[in-house]
Amino acid sequence: MGRDEPATKRQQLLLVRGGVLSPYSGLGGAFHDLRTSLESGSMPSWSLAEVAEYDLGTKPSAFKRLLKRWFIHPRTVKQRIKSLHAEGRLHLVQVSDQEQAHLIPRRCPVPVVIYVHDFFHLLPQQLELSGQTIEVGEQRPSPIRKSDLKRLMKGLHRADGIICNTKATEALCREHFPSKPLFRIPYGLDASKYTPPEKLPAKPAALTTEQCHFLVVGSHDPRKRLAYLIDVLSRLDDALKSSVHIHHIGGDTCPYSGQSAAAYAEQNNVQWTHVGSGIDDQTLNLYRWHTEALLFPSAAEGFGYPPVESMAAGQPVLASLRPAHEELLIEGQGLPAEDEQAWMAAIEAVHTTWTQRQRSPRSADPALMAHVEFLSPARFHKDMDEAWTTFCSS
Repeated sequence: MGRDEPATKRQQLLLVRGGVLSPYSGLGGAFHDLRTSLESGSMPSWSLAEVAEYDLGTKPSAFKRLLKRWFIHPRTVKQRIKSLHAEGRLHLVQVSDQEQAHLIPRRCPVPVVIYVHDFFHLLPQQLELSGQTIEVGEQRPSPIRKSDLKRLMKGLHRADGIICNTKATEALCREHFPSKPLFRIPYGLDASKYTPPEKLPAKPAALTTEQCHFLVVGSHDPRKRLAYLIDVLSRLDDALKSSVHIHHIGGDTCPYSGQSAAAYAEQNNVQWTHVGSGIDDQTLNLYRWHTEALLFPSAAEGFGYPPVESMAAGQPVLASLRPAHEELLIEGQGLPAEDEQAWMAAIEAVHTTWTQRQRSPRSADPALMAHVEFLSPARFHKDMDEAWTTFCSS
């Protein structure tokens, strides 16, 4: 069926999530892209019946958030499913992510599929890396969060099928939901959004020509290992360390208490600027285009947008060989997660290249840009379309 044919010929899908998320967050961006694909008619056989989500507004009370999440919204979703089905306008329900699994109703007239991005909070673990214990997911959830997580796991068991994005998540799905129909479909990435123009816009004022600038994107969640990165940077030769400057885009505070990344960097005499969080795509691109490399030492990712986005921008990536970015990097280009010497050598090599260019602007790497073509939106649309059709016909 062609893209320009009437949407009424397509089967219709209800797209469900909880509270509205920023399109600049990981889950929010994935949901936004999927919604846009459905609304634009990019799916060959499917169209969007409706979106079920809610906006709590500014500074809602904890009670209001819980009431909406556990009771009001699940009831609303169930009612919309019933109404749309009665009108003949619903063939499938797609739940956005595992954090909304509680929205899967106990009895549903159409199949319900959920996209599982990761199991960090549902199946928390502790990793031992470089002599440090890295917490992945909430190790000590509050009683309310424990109850919430139980609801999520029960919801996952009610799903008629699961779609996931990486081999690591696929393995966990097969282990914990062995009889559940499963598709592994990596995200689509519109690489054109990151391609640098022939004439680059002016760089951010913080990127002075006197220093070699690196980019860090992501939160200060322990699994992101910003503390490890700062430890590595602190051990660089003094002359090299004084020449290297890190620019961090993302949350600076640790969600489970502890020092902020900026404070820890200052304590270790590492030049570190916290740019902020919720940064728009254009500003992010300016940092991708004008910094020397992305530093991404994360211990665990559901997918890992920052490395593929930087590669799409032609920016070199220094990332640890851990799930899931080990699936996304060019073979042989990842760094051992615990080898400080390898990280130091890689950072020094980038610095040497910058010095040899005599501080002239870096050119985008065409090999990196070509590598991310396997994540093309067309491939994603085709795979998702076929998965939804299979779920409906089985």
